[in-house]
Amino acid sequence: MSLTQQQQARRPTMSIWGLVEVGGVLLCAATIAGFLARLWWVFELASHFRLHLAVGLAGLAAVWAVKRRWRMASICGVSAIANAVLVLLVLWPTEMAESQAGTRLRLVSLNVHTENERSDLVLKFLQTADADVILLMEVNETWMTAVQPLRANYPQVIAEPRDDNFGIALFSRLPLTNGEVIELGKAEVPSIATAISVGGEQVFLLGTHPLPPGSATYARLRNEQFQEIAALIHCRNLPAIVLGDLNCTPWSPYFTDLLRDSGLKNVSPQHGLFGSWPAGLPFVRIPLDHGLVSPAIRVIEKRMGPPVGSDHLPLILDLQIPTERRVDEQSVQKTPAHD
Repeated sequence: MSLTQQQQARRPTMSIWGLVEVGGVLLCAATIAGFLARLWWVFELASHFRLHLAVGLAGLAAVWAVKRRWRMASICGVSAIANAVLVLLVLWPTEMAESQAGTRLRLVSLNVHTENERSDLVLKFLQTADADVILLMEVNETWMTAVQPLRANYPQVIAEPRDDNFGIALFSRLPLTNGEVIELGKAEVPSIATAISVGGEQVFLLGTHPLPPGSATYARLRNEQFQEIAALIHCRNLPAIVLGDLNCTPWSPYFTDLLRDSGLKNVSPQHGLFGSWPAGLPFVRIPLDHGLVSPAIRVIEKRMGPPVGSDHLPLILDLQIPTERRVDEQSVQKTPAHD
């Protein structure tokens, strides 16, 4: 044997099982990092992939069990269960709004992606979705021209097109009052706030698109915007809906803070997670596009629309806006006074 052959024989090599073990360790580390999301913005990124971690670790636990590597099987299994519990908690049925008289409201939210060249697919989808209100994000002047035909059926429009991926537009076939473009927090990105008349009731709607948490600064600005959203909801004495690409998943502690501080509920329980980004990678998608509603609003259905060339899928929500309050007030007014 030559010297070169002896050196190659002594050189350590990693087997396929060694790579699998390293993969398991990394997935377990990501699981732990997700629980430490408040300590560092990078750790929070791991929290967005709870479903993927649960599936991957469950598979590894099964592999190690077959190999009778019980220690690795146990570690991966426990980590898989931890992730699975967090996924199930998001989907677990919550207290539903009582069935009562109400008006159906359909909302569509879509991040069109500024560089998306398939405006024809976007327009075709929006024209057939039969939505009452449409929220579009990442719109610039080119996109506003492309969706101009929507104005025929959606005369109420509030928009601020921009070239920085944070333009926003709202199209409604229902009456809007006090509609305005606002900035929440210091990120200097626009949101749309308006009241919508639904079956004679006024509902507050906020369409918003915070910064993605791709750096410590962006993560902080996104979280500050969440705080401002919660404060704004409390200022409006109306049933409320928050809609948009929130650049956050339900497993982030900051998303939990938003629900707690605003008093809103996520529409996902009983209706599915439905990953919306990245649209082109079905097995990698995570739920970044959300609808949050006041407890009195009943969620009828939540689903995703078809691919339209964007890196996001459209979100379609069917809600029932209660009208019982108006009916009760009219009954009181018509009841004769008793001496």
